[in-house]
Amino acid sequence: MKAANKAAILTAAVLAATLGANQCLADYEQGDFIARIGWGLVDPDDDSELLVIDSSVRLPDTRVYVDEGDSATITGTWLFADHFGLGLLAALPFEHDLAVVGLPDPAGGLLGRVDLGSIEHLPPTLTVQWFPVCKESWVQPYVGIGVNFTTFMDEDLSRIAQDYFDDVLGASSKANLKLDDSWGLAGELGVDIMFGRDSNWLFNAAVWYLDIDTDAKISFRNDQGYRTRITTNVDIDPFVYSIGLGYKF
Repeated sequence: MKAANKAAILTAAVLAATLGANQCLADYEQGDFIARIGWGLVDPDDDSELLVIDSSVRLPDTRVYVDEGDSATITGTWLFADHFGLGLLAALPFEHDLAVVGLPDPAGGLLGRVDLGSIEHLPPTLTVQWFPVCKESWVQPYVGIGVNFTTFMDEDLSRIAQDYFDDVLGASSKANLKLDDSWGLAGELGVDIMFGRDSNWLFNAAVWYLDIDTDAKISFRNDQGYRTRITTNVDIDPFVYSIGLGYKF
């Protein structure tokens, strides 16, 4: 299912929950803290600029792709006022496979999709959340806007990519892949549904949109001993979907 369709479905569910939230069972009020744990899917709406060698040679028709990744998510909300909270998204590292298209084929023409490697990242996100329904409602939809910081780790190039750099670009050392940290805006839409009149346990579903924009660099020594650098800018810009359980303190 496409990212936009997933977002539309969750939006419809939250709106339906809002319209149906007319039973007053459990307070969501100033000073409460809600902790949630779940499973999340990062679905990139990715794009990239052309690959550039040594800041001068642009490789036409090239781009980088970032595949989906999933991991455990941990979120929390502190209600600093009735109807308003501070939300934090945290997670275990998400892992993504990378691919590249448009590399020159030594036999002529351009290569198709080639395995480039993999990365892991952590996307901690802080938002200000608005809970629009009455604070006693057992269904609590919310929206939020804030800022995302993404840090990348364990960047690993594939054997296929290394062989290409060795054979075509004359690499004489192991190539290194590095992605810069990213700051960007974030938006979220979610809903908490309490399990009963006297229960503090709840079910949660949420979706975030994260503005993740990073500079990617590949570097290696060539046959002449000089360092070759391949650079590009990658927009990952994922939707993050999460479902899980929570508890209100």
